Amino acid sequence: MRRTAQVFAVLAALAASAGELTPTPDVGAGPNHRPGAPYRAKLSPPSAEGTVLLVRGRVRAADTGEGIAGVVLDAFQADARGEYDMEGFDYRARVLTDERGHFEFETIHPANYGPPPHIHFIITSPGYETLKTELFFADDLERLGDTRQPAALVTDLVRHEVDGKVWEEGRFEIVLPPEK
Repeated sequence: MRRTAQVFAVLAALAASAGELTPTPDVGAGPNHRPGAPYRAKLSPPSAEGTVLLVRGRVRAADTGEGIAGVVLDAFQADARGEYDMEGFDYRARVLTDERGHFEFETIHPANYGPPPHIHFIITSPGYETLKTELFFADDLERLGDTRQPAALVTDLVRHEVDGKVWEEGRFEIVLPPEK
């Protein structure tokens, strides 16, 4: 799976140099979305159980390759037990991209509750198609023997350790097509 993610990154870079990028696959958002999540850079509540996960990335336009400012990423996920908060907004947030299309948020590594661990996204920006997609983690997919996920939706996590505490970091590069 890691090799597939690397190949996709090379292909995306080549496409960017040609001026056009392949849009991120739309795979739906799942049944657990709740509208109205707060704008914040942390999905998980303070002192949440689980391994801390930092997700960084960029949202770019498929036609120009340029970063898109002000994109709303409505992100939501299961907790460390594989459960969704359907009453409040734990493990849910809306994140905005900066002036160059970059974003970053903190959460915990979600648990497997049937499908492999993942984070859902509903991504919106005026002038672009709404994208409903998910981010998966290469090690989890390899461990579970899942080879069905598109490479563009899979990240290799880098593990860090500071003062005996472990945290993970992953990237998600998102490409939005202009509205038709």
